[in-house]
Amino acid sequence: MPRPPSAKARVTVYRLAGTGRLTARIRDKYLDRPDFTAGSVTVAGARGLLITGQIRADKVKWATDLARYTGQDLDPHNDTAAAVLLLQVDDHIYALCYGMGHHLLDYGTVEPGFGLQYLARVADVDDLRSVTRHTIDRRALIDRRSIPSGGDVRAFGLAELGTVVSKVVGRRVSDPAGKSVTIRGADALNLPLARDPDELIKELTAVGATLTQPITHPDLELLTRLTPLQPRHAQRKNLDARLTAALRGEAHERLGTGWPWEQSDEFGAVDTVKLLHVPHTEDVDLPWLSIDDLRRIVEQSPSRNPLDLLRTVKVMLMDDDDTALSPQIPALKWIAFETRIDDKLYFFHDGRWFAVAQDYESQVREEASRILGARSSLALPAWTDGTDEKDYNKLVGSQNPRYLVLDRDLIRTTVHPRGIEHCDLLGPDDEFIHVKRLQGSDDASHLFAQVHVATDQLLYDAEGRRALADKVAARSGGNRTAPESPTKIVLAVGGRGKLRVDDLFTFSQVTLVRLSHHLETRGIQVEVIAIPPS
Repeated sequence: MPRPPSAKARVTVYRLAGTGRLTARIRDKYLDRPDFTAGSVTVAGARGLLITGQIRADKVKWATDLARYTGQDLDPHNDTAAAVLLLQVDDHIYALCYGMGHHLLDYGTVEPGFGLQYLARVADVDDLRSVTRHTIDRRALIDRRSIPSGGDVRAFGLAELGTVVSKVVGRRVSDPAGKSVTIRGADALNLPLARDPDELIKELTAVGATLTQPITHPDLELLTRLTPLQPRHAQRKNLDARLTAALRGEAHERLGTGWPWEQSDEFGAVDTVKLLHVPHTEDVDLPWLSIDDLRRIVEQSPSRNPLDLLRTVKVMLMDDDDTALSPQIPALKWIAFETRIDDKLYFFHDGRWFAVAQDYESQVREEASRILGARSSLALPAWTDGTDEKDYNKLVGSQNPRYLVLDRDLIRTTVHPRGIEHCDLLGPDDEFIHVKRLQGSDDASHLFAQVHVATDQLLYDAEGRRALADKVAARSGGNRTAPESPTKIVLAVGGRGKLRVDDLFTFSQVTLVRLSHHLETRGIQVEVIAIPPS
């Protein structure tokens, strides 16, 4: 005997921003096409708009080959059904998408993270099935982890600061009998909804009511604290306009340069920076890249959109032999920018926009402050203005032979053929001391990147450890032996006196916290020295 049809059907739902005409949420080309129809509807008293039609793809890829084989003129196509039902429920507009219906939506009106926000309020915290995430650090890790039997957020590595969640599949209890259903959350929400019109509107009303409630489990808050913004996000035009104004000097918001993570494993001792494809000039060589350099490029091409311009201008890191240490990286990836809209923090880093939850911003600041407050007992001499980093390290070694100078002595291995520095100074008790004069947040992100790369090589690359042992023995005349692995990392910061959390962009704070946690879980202490100025 066949089972009776289910009272529910799985549907993908978006929530749309704004007020006014429902047709404003649909891309114009689908409203104007003759193979699509749009009309007003009413569902259980809720006003709505229904758009249906067929999306015809271009000629299928195999048609050309088949025509060549047979000599016949072939023109096969695939037609895909698409439908969207927009419903005004209370103060919100929901889009129920069927087939390829999501293609019909103007994505700029889509409420970002709607599905994740709902899932964080209803999911069983111990029964998440799949998580898609990426990290803000040198690994640029993007992965999808699945646990078919279910797991908690820590099983998916979501407790780490700097982890950005883009999609989650979980389970929730859906009825008094204890039956669970699978829900999927991203910008969209995929879940079973009632087939009965009255029950459908009740369920959408319940979804809206759920989103007004706080997230009750602290672990599920981890799903929503840091959100990447898609290109068609409703705030992107506003954010891009603010960044454009800052680059043109028309606005005074926090703008600087930030070390991009692309290919960071290959970055060795950088001597100069080369700018390529700069309009109206040959390649430009600089001692370092500052935001003023990029602003000058923007100023010299007033008719160009600054963001498009800085995508075409490329940055290469060079050593003292004028050998490239990096690929050509779009200059836009070097921009760091922060702004607030309606008291919400947004930051731009590595060519991407992120939205930061307020409690997460506070958590990152608090943890970064703790790390910066871990002062080292080591004492380093004052850093005279005008002395470069290389000469300062030599000064330290000459004044106190207990500090072994390893600055700019690159170690090249199979994994790092271009070479990396394990540290600038090896301290009296084998502290790995990384010295940097900070002029801005970009220098801080550079420092954190170097520490991460260098420490990971010592932990996981036997060839690198052997090379360091040979280097220490040679530099010390056989009087010192390199430690098997570091137990203490010291960040020695000059140029600013005390390094404060407010000196760092949010992305640099996140990077510092992730670096510290990465090292501390491997038994490595992190301390800070503020080198006094002279």
